Amino acid sequence: MLYFKWGDTMDVHNKNMILNHQLTKLNTRFILIDHGLCPDWSREDHTRMRDTLYLILDGKGKITVNGKEIYPISGDMVFLPKGSRVSLYSQNDSCYNKYWCEFTMTVNDIPIYKVLNLPYLTHLNDFNHARELFERLEGLRLKTDVASALLIEATLLELVSLMLGDYDVSELVASDEFSDKITQFVNKHITEKISIKRLADYMGFNEKYFIALFKKHFATTPAQFIKSTRLDVAKRELLYSNNKTTYIVDLIGYSSLQKFSKDFKAYTGYSPTEFRKKLQ
Repeated sequence: MLYFKWGDTMDVHNKNMILNHQLTKLNTRFILIDHGLCPDWSREDHTRMRDTLYLILDGKGKITVNGKEIYPISGDMVFLPKGSRVSLYSQNDSCYNKYWCEFTMTVNDIPIYKVLNLPYLTHLNDFNHARELFERLEGLRLKTDVASALLIEATLLELVSLMLGDYDVSELVASDEFSDKITQFVNKHITEKISIKRLADYMGFNEKYFIALFKKHFATTPAQFIKSTRLDVAKRELLYSNNKTTYIVDLIGYSSLQKFSKDFKAYTGYSPTEFRKKLQ
């Protein structure tokens, strides 16, 4: 795995030179692009043979990627890496109206998602731009000229860049062990109070170093990660159970129904009641 990091004294020019040098080893192969409804969404656990991007236009459902459950909604982009274990679930016959694109992308023969720690689910800041990129790919897919081939690769790279957001990739991480241990710990102790100190002690680091390392792995703060994990569990409970909201509040370790309702609406755009009524 590629691995490097730089100190505060290294200037922007040198940082860019290092990053550009690593990305010259990028290898991209476009396979297909399509869009429409998914009449047969539900599918048992299987291994993905190619990298896949979904742009969700409408619908609801669940995707499990390497044991992590995600619940995409309209305006989200989903990334399913080549080699990942995936299962798909829908409560209705026609789950998602979406664009989908299949491709492979590696850096020095290493899958791109391992090099850049790409997320499985991205809440897009500019959905219309992402849709324009998928439409561009659809228009280019049957062309055989050199210019179109270059535009296809450039468009794929731009779509992948949308998953990075504003994250400054200052370190290409050699292992997902840190992320896996944190994710497992938070999910296991979701009903409890999880402080930064508790996480740092669990990982064996002082708090300052732990926070810096955490941001490099997750591109967010520990507090935000814990909150989003709790709210993702709440989304699952609201969609796929009949449990009362007060039960869910206790299940995810929230201190009050009022605080939960406020955070949930900020996270999803819906109150818990609206979310269950509209999407269940």
